Amino acid sequence: MGNSYAVMAAVLPLLLLAGMPHSDFSMKSLSVFVNINLDGSANIDEQLEMVINGNSSRELYETTRAAYSDLTTWKTLTGLPEMRHHVTRAKTDVADLRIIPQAIERCNSFLGTCYATVAIDYKIPATQNGSGLIQVDRYKPRTLRYSLQQDALSFEQTETGDLILPTGTVISIAIPQNSEKIFFSTVPTNLAGDPDEDFKYDSTSNMRYYIGQKRIFKWSGNALSKFQFTYEVELPLETEVVDFFVGSQNAVSDLIFGPQGLAALFIILTAAASFYYMNRINSQG
Repeated sequence: MGNSYAVMAAVLPLLLLAGMPHSDFSMKSLSVFVNINLDGSANIDEQLEMVINGNSSRELYETTRAAYSDLTTWKTLTGLPEMRHHVTRAKTDVADLRIIPQAIERCNSFLGTCYATVAIDYKIPATQNGSGLIQVDRYKPRTLRYSLQQDALSFEQTETGDLILPTGTVISIAIPQNSEKIFFSTVPTNLAGDPDEDFKYDSTSNMRYYIGQKRIFKWSGNALSKFQFTYEVELPLETEVVDFFVGSQNAVSDLIFGPQGLAALFIILTAAASFYYMNRINSQG
């Protein structure tokens, strides 16, 4: 019985939409904002703005906005292929997904058009077992290197590794303020007019790093050639000290409570007893 209700709940929105008049929606713009956290997890906010043509489409939007908030219903309603989250579940987990359709605005009665935005926000956990949006490598005791995993983005890709963006699409990536050695294979749109002093060539790595003050980078256009984005964060000295003591504590805990724990504990107690006994004999002698 439970499965029957679940199937009905999934099918009912599609049946209702199928029985309504033909709708007309077109995408005007798409904004994908990625905020990367220190642990490599990310918060994603997407804003898909659409043009609504005709009164029947407007009424359908309002009805659906009041009743449904699942992504499948909205994609079926609008018929827009970009009505989806642009980080793929095939490469990472998508958590706390929310669909938030906004109120209709900027209606033109003469043309019979309106505009509306559907917001999609969700979280991407830190990388585990090679999956995820951001790969984090601790290649020095206090230095983390972050690398965007292009395959986790669900935009069309060419065989040569170029990302193909739909017209009107902007990708924004925000990183921590203390990031260093920032590298991108395609210069962000919002850095196009920045001076050459904001970039530094490193002969050792043969890479050109951004050393300016901006920490939000935006890309737009039709294609991002072999898109790569990396940066580094140097952790404070206290982190290395804390990690040392935590590692030592875990090593002792594993030794005592592990498979050889009883034997190790017996050896420690025997050594302590022997030391105490020898000291007592020496003091009496």
